[in-house]
Amino acid sequence: MGEEDTIEARKEAIRKSLLFKGPTVVAALVCWVAFAFSDAAGVAMVLAPSYLAGTFLVGGTVGALPSQAVLDLVGIVMVILGVLYVISGILLWSEVHWIKGVYVGIIVSVVGMVGSGLATVFAPGLAATGMIINVLIVTLLATETWEATRGMK
Repeated sequence: MGEEDTIEARKEAIRKSLLFKGPTVVAALVCWVAFAFSDAAGVAMVLAPSYLAGTFLVGGTVGALPSQAVLDLVGIVMVILGVLYVISGILLWSEVHWIKGVYVGIIVSVVGMVGSGLATVFAPGLAATGMIINVLIVTLLATETWEATRGMK
């Protein structure tokens, strides 16, 4: 009887755990980290690109940074992606709407990966970080969705 109580107590602790509140909580947390990264980098590109020069931003062919108009456009797109990451994270946290969060998360991550690929020319540091985060999100979402479909059978 003592062993059954221990197993039941462990199951109850797992149910109460933060990581088991929704089907894709870890992916939601990664989406919120992606939001923080994306919005911080986007705002920095628009407001203070000189602080990113040499570390995250490098001159492509001539050694000069891209024009401020290009940096503004990229920064605004990154801020919008950050907002979409938040929306995806909120939907992923929900036990009811998590599948919508999966769709939003995958679409936003694919767009982020394409953007990261294009950004390797002038922002290799940001591009590498963005690529890693986006691949992590897609992997978590694909794994979680696969696990959920296995549980439905």
